[in-house]
Amino acid sequence: MRDDVVSALLRMKISPDVLESFPELPADVEGLLVYGSQARGDPVPGSDLDVLALVAAPRPSTYSGDVNVSYYTRQQLSTGVGTLFGAHLKRDAKVIWDHSGHLTRAVDDMGEVDTDRLLARVRCMSELFTNPERDLPKYLPGLLREARYLLRSCLYAQAIADDDSCFSVRELAVRHDDPDLARLLASRQPGEPTIADFDECLSRLRGIVGEFPPSEHGSLEATIVNEWGSASDLLSMAFMALGVTGKGSGYAEMEKILL
Repeated sequence: MRDDVVSALLRMKISPDVLESFPELPADVEGLLVYGSQARGDPVPGSDLDVLALVAAPRPSTYSGDVNVSYYTRQQLSTGVGTLFGAHLKRDAKVIWDHSGHLTRAVDDMGEVDTDRLLARVRCMSELFTNPERDLPKYLPGLLREARYLLRSCLYAQAIADDDSCFSVRELAVRHDDPDLARLLASRQPGEPTIADFDECLSRLRGIVGEFPPSEHGSLEATIVNEWGSASDLLSMAFMALGVTGKGSGYAEMEKILL
């Protein structure tokens, strides 16, 4: 399967240097697509290859060189209907293999994004940033990754609301005439996470959703204890901030797609 997939990706003009590290795929893969900059055709040197694989049973994402493979079951992928991630797939993804047709149908059915609802949900999730005295610096890497994720999501939602959808941080930087925005929002970051970048993300996020609501629980760890067993956004985001779900995109490590 790997050789056939790599051949298909080469036909998409994806760099052979990137594909050198393409991993072996599990036997239960039903379909495969590429999304992100490689699918849009606007990668820059160092851009990752983002791959989504439809599988029968949940499994964690894998990372091999510049190749990220996120695994979704049909149930997990169905939670992307009406989300930014679903809209991203519908707009930019390139299906490279779909044995059953389920992957293509799932992408076609992703639907539209309710941007007002999304921004309201982001504001609620942002309460996790209001306990720095308890959560920093211990959880700075996860909190900064999450702040970037929420800020990117809000900016993508604003672009959709303006009827000019965009899922590229470099394009966002051009549109906002703000060259530093691309660096701030990039998923792959050189060096160690900094408080300065965290504060900058939060400042920009407040400019979009307003002041963050006060925390109901007082810390990330307390949020997990008190929300345990629920299907709340707060629980999912707290897990992501603590790094429990690994270093992935923030989508595939949960039972549901959040935004």
